[in-house]
Amino acid sequence: MKIQLLTYNNLNEHSEKIAHFSSTRIGGISTGVFESLNLGEYTDDVPTNITRNRELLASELGIPSTHIFNAHQVHGIAVKFVDEALIELSLEDRKSALQGFDAFICDLPSICITVTTADCVPILLFDPINKAVGAIHSGWRSTLHNIVKETIHAMHQKFDTQASDLVAAIGPCISQKVYEVGEEVYSEFSVKGFDMDATFLSKQKGKYLFDIREAVRLQLVEIGVSDIAVSPYCTFTNDELFFSARKLGTKSGRMLSGILIL
Repeated sequence: MKIQLLTYNNLNEHSEKIAHFSSTRIGGISTGVFESLNLGEYTDDVPTNITRNRELLASELGIPSTHIFNAHQVHGIAVKFVDEALIELSLEDRKSALQGFDAFICDLPSICITVTTADCVPILLFDPINKAVGAIHSGWRSTLHNIVKETIHAMHQKFDTQASDLVAAIGPCISQKVYEVGEEVYSEFSVKGFDMDATFLSKQKGKYLFDIREAVRLQLVEIGVSDIAVSPYCTFTNDELFFSARKLGTKSGRMLSGILIL
C-alpha cells in the first residue's frame, strides 16, 4: 500500500517553492505496535524497517533518505540551524550533532527538516519572502516555554524572517477531549500567563483537559503569524491513522512532519 501523507492548503499554495507533509501510519513495512509506517529512529522497531520506511518517504519526496533530517528530541526549546557544515558530516557524526533539539530552521534546497510526534504538536513554517523553513516539535513542556517564539526568533536572526510573512501549519496531535493533565501542569501554565479559559477545561478536582493545539495556535498569533492552517485530527482517537504514545504506550511508533525548499 502506498504511503499516505497529509498536506495543508495554505502551504500547498506555495507548492512551486516547497514540499511539505505530515505522515500517517499507513503504507510502511513495520509490524506489531509499529505498524506500519513507523519513521521514528529512536523507537524499538527493527532498524531495517525504519530505514526502509524512511526510504519510502524519501522516494515520495524525490530526495535521498540522507536528506531527511530529524533530531533526538528532548521536550526543550533548542533550535538547530541546518547549514552546509551539518550536511557534510558523516551520518554517525550528524546523529551526535542532532542530540537535544526540538526545532529546525533551514534555507537550503532539497533538505527536508522534520520533527517526530505521536501526540505532541508538529508545526511547519515557511517564509516565502526569504525562502526559509522551520519545523517544530511542541509537547507541553516546549509549549510552556514557547518553542514557537524561540524558533521564529531564530528565523528572524538567520534569515530576517518577519512573523507576519510566515505561513504556518499545525499538524495532527492529541485533542483536548482526551488530553487530561494534573494540577501541576495547570499551575505551571497559569503562572506563565496563558489564557487558561481558552486552553484548559476543568474535568474534576485536580484534573483538567488541555487544548495544546489551541495553546500553540495562540502563541503563533501572539508573535504575529496570521496565516495558520490547523489539522482537525486527534492522534489519540484516530489511532488507526496515527501513532499515539498515550494510547499505545512508550513503545509506540512515530510520525514525521517535514518541510523542504525545492
